[in-house]
This record gives sequence, C-alpha cells and structure tokens, in this order.
Amino acid sequence: MDFFVAIPNERGGRIMAARAAELGFETSVEQDAETGDWTCYCTKILVPTYEAVVAIESQLDSLARNMGGHADGFGTFGNADLANDER
Repeated sequence: MDFFVAIPNERGGRIMAARAAELGFETSVEQDAETGDWTCYCTKILVPTYEAVVAIESQLDSLARNMGGHADGFGTFGNADLANDER
C-alpha cells in the first residue's frame, strides 16, 4: 500500500522519508509540477485491514506534524504478484 504524506518543503520531505524508512517503509519524495506541493510516498506490503491502515495513518501523521505536514491518504495498485504462482 502507498501512504501519502503532505509536507511543506523538500527538506521536510527528506526528513520524513528517512523516519518512515526506519519504520520499514520504502519512500520517495516528489514535488507536483503543477501545484508545487511536496509529497512523501511511504510504501509497505501489508494485509490492508481497517485497523492496520488507521494505525499507519496515525503513525505517519504524528511524524509529519513535527515538520508541518500531515497524512494525506492512501492507495493501492492491487495485490502483489506472488512468486511461483502461489495464489
């Protein structure tokens, strides 16, 4: 799943990415070409239960608030491909 964190600037985005990486997320920081807004993308493979998603959003929001940011939603591109067709 991908979790989006709105951050006010690139420096804050890099700090957020490093902190999220310590929690096991793959991260990237990007600036929207049209709006100029910064987003830290935090990705983790998980079973998306309501409880898990709410806990992660809360955790990321707490980290982001220290830098003037906030959790800004989540999404998924579907199930990961399983090795050796273990479906």
